Amino acid sequence: MELFIFVDVSGSMNEMGKIHLQRNLCRYAAQLRLIDQEKYSGLDIRLYQWAQNIAEAVLQSDGDIPALSAEGSSNLCVISDFLSQYQSDTGKLMVLILSDGNFPNPDIVSFQKKLGTFSDLIIRTVAVGADADLLKLKKISTNNTVYLSENIASAIDSTIFGSDELLTAPVSTARFLESKQTEIEESEEDWDA
Repeated sequence: MELFIFVDVSGSMNEMGKIHLQRNLCRYAAQLRLIDQEKYSGLDIRLYQWAQNIAEAVLQSDGDIPALSAEGSSNLCVISDFLSQYQSDTGKLMVLILSDGNFPNPDIVSFQKKLGTFSDLIIRTVAVGADADLLKLKKISTNNTVYLSENIASAIDSTIFGSDELLTAPVSTARFLESKQTEIEESEEDWDA
């Protein structure tokens, strides 16, 4: 099974050290199989740098992530065009997008329209940077969820093992307690004595 990770390397990623955070998030993803070999066995993680074009990020000889260089603007539709060539090959397409969400609204609309042509696609987004636009990132996720960068592990697991079915929230504990409320009988002893 393949996990496609798209790393936003547009110019806005130069601000506030986001490009360095991106590299560290990629390091974590690349080391997943070492963390839990059984859970992630058979997982092929493919890292791509993305802005106006997409280029594969090939690991260095020491296994580290190459330095990322940020410039230009991001184009969401490049991702959907890229994924369309893999649509029939793999069955379920699993995609994780690491970005600050700094892209124009018309791009989001076009991207969403193109996503409608995919039959089995899971996209999760990870917000990178304090200024990340969570609403925009939520719109490009297939389950309308965005993860903060410190929750990269949950984002990856949700992409690999999750689905886009709607989840219902569990009944709260307080509600259980209300339905089982028992009356406390007071002792007839005089507590003031």
